[in-house]
Amino acid sequence: MIILRYRPEIDSLRAFAVLAVIIYHAKLNLFGNILLPGGYLGVDIFFIISGYIISKIIIDAQIRNFSLLTFYSRRIKRIIPLLSVVLISSIIFLPIIFDSFLINKNLNAALAVSSGVSNFYFWLTSTLYQFAERNNIINLHFWSLSIEIQFYILFPILFVIFKNNQKIIIYLLLIIFIVSYLFVSKIYITHNFFNFYNSLSRAFEFSFGALIFFMSDIKKKVKKNIHFLLYITGYIFLFYYIYHFNNEGSHPNPYTIIFLVSLALIIIFNDDNKLKNLKKYFGKIGKISYSLYLWHFPILVLGNNYFENYNDLLKIFSIFLCFLISIITYNIIENKFRVINIKYSLLLFSLLILTIFFSKILFQENTKNTVYNLDNHYLADESLFYLKNKKKISFRKSKNIFSLKNDSLFYSPQFDFKNNKQKVLIVGDSHSKDLFNIFKTNENKFNEFEFARYGINIHDFKNYRKDYFLNSEIFKNADYIFFSQRYKESDLKYIEELIDISNKNRKKLILFLKRPEFLDNDKKNRTLLDKFYLKNDKIINKDKMDSFLFQQLQKHKFEKINDRIELLYGYSVKLFNLYPLVCDDLNKRCHSVTKKGEKIFYDYGHLTLNGSKFLGNLLYQSNFIEKYLN
Repeated sequence: MIILRYRPEIDSLRAFAVLAVIIYHAKLNLFGNILLPGGYLGVDIFFIISGYIISKIIIDAQIRNFSLLTFYSRRIKRIIPLLSVVLISSIIFLPIIFDSFLINKNLNAALAVSSGVSNFYFWLTSTLYQFAERNNIINLHFWSLSIEIQFYILFPILFVIFKNNQKIIIYLLLIIFIVSYLFVSKIYITHNFFNFYNSLSRAFEFSFGALIFFMSDIKKKVKKNIHFLLYITGYIFLFYYIYHFNNEGSHPNPYTIIFLVSLALIIIFNDDNKLKNLKKYFGKIGKISYSLYLWHFPILVLGNNYFENYNDLLKIFSIFLCFLISIITYNIIENKFRVINIKYSLLLFSLLILTIFFSKILFQENTKNTVYNLDNHYLADESLFYLKNKKKISFRKSKNIFSLKNDSLFYSPQFDFKNNKQKVLIVGDSHSKDLFNIFKTNENKFNEFEFARYGINIHDFKNYRKDYFLNSEIFKNADYIFFSQRYKESDLKYIEELIDISNKNRKKLILFLKRPEFLDNDKKNRTLLDKFYLKNDKIINKDKMDSFLFQQLQKHKFEKINDRIELLYGYSVKLFNLYPLVCDDLNKRCHSVTKKGEKIFYDYGHLTLNGSKFLGNLLYQSNFIEKYLN
């Protein structure tokens, strides 16, 4: 039987992990470069430590007849009280920085966190962790805690079932590691979003942590005089991986094995007599690492949304505040609830659930019937009205880029074969969504045509998504393909492939050029027009607003690439430029609002639903049907 005493080294490693995550989320700059760009790997360190520590706890407890209920009780008292306090506090502060739409979005996320499935919820709701601040989800970082909770529920059962045969446990851990690692190697490129949040993609890290525990006797077989060298080598590998393998968009991946080996060297070959004082002070931070992890993200998101210029000085102050709050909650929440009856933890959790449901009633979503709508989050969501998943039970209501075989069945209207209308499939990135809305909101005018949409980037015509696209029913039955994308220079070489696909499948292709663009929204998600509107006492004056918007045009972002497309492909495919419908160079105007005063753009260039309808009417009046569809 392997029995290891608990070491301060584990707490110092926790300290390193939580500091890396905090620095990463704070986006601190050092000489113009982001400090610790791979700091998100601190979460993975926590996963490995959990596998190691829980294995030790269970193996040690077998001597005293390990109790599954006692283990669960201790985990509840360890996790739930602080989780409840942080979520309740976050909910209280939501109205300070967010409107009702984002408050409800955060309340839904809080409910998923409380259920221990937030990692799947964030995947299903297309919440990009790489752009945590932009998503305005104040407790997005809880995705990792949900995976930890799932691990705590399932992992001990393995030990209980095979408690009399430790070899079987080790073999099963090895099988879990191999299956999970191969799973990650298979999907990390093609399904990177699912790979990031999926629990199976993280199982190899937990199981490796457990295997480190069982492999700890290796230390005795290695010469003592090289233990510290191997320990330092582990940290060298770790820092190398953090700085050179920090592509979060494809993490975890097969290269994560380097990261795992580095942690194994650090944990196995630790020498308590080396770097003793450093470990001692880091160990103190490690003790409050759970509080630090839970508090840092809401504090940083609050600061980012509250301050107009959330500079490094303010971020550092926020981090100090996070430390102060963490020390307090460690002493009065974590330490206290660990030793008192579990019923108090459950009572606090009940208070959290009541807070969420009461807040849902208090902050019911406003449908925003005001003429000029400042809520760009709401307008962005409203623009997906015709493209939302119509299934009754579904967390994921919309999808920009289709990555699964049947996505087109769920996230696009289907053609009706009972009518004789010509079928138009609108294809591309999020700009194709707007183009779809232009026609869909004016389908009474384009009444001889029927419209559907397929979400795919033009470079995807060179990967597995191409086959899904070609085999979709809406492509097979389409008469026309309208393609729209926010083109980059690197996209142009794929247009030839699109033309070839259309010709081979006898589809009439119309390529829509890149649309006019303006500056992106500020941190409070306000457009340039919003600021103009507020500065002018919320008075809607279309002439002045149109003139102002023209002055904000970022022509360098679309004119040059449109000229390149016309030069390269103008002879082989029909091209259409929406720019003349949006802007008038002669009179120096760009449509900013509809005749009713409704906003046309909700960001740098995406169209509101009302904006799409307005431009669609202009498109119809330009004789688009006669010029392009006859």
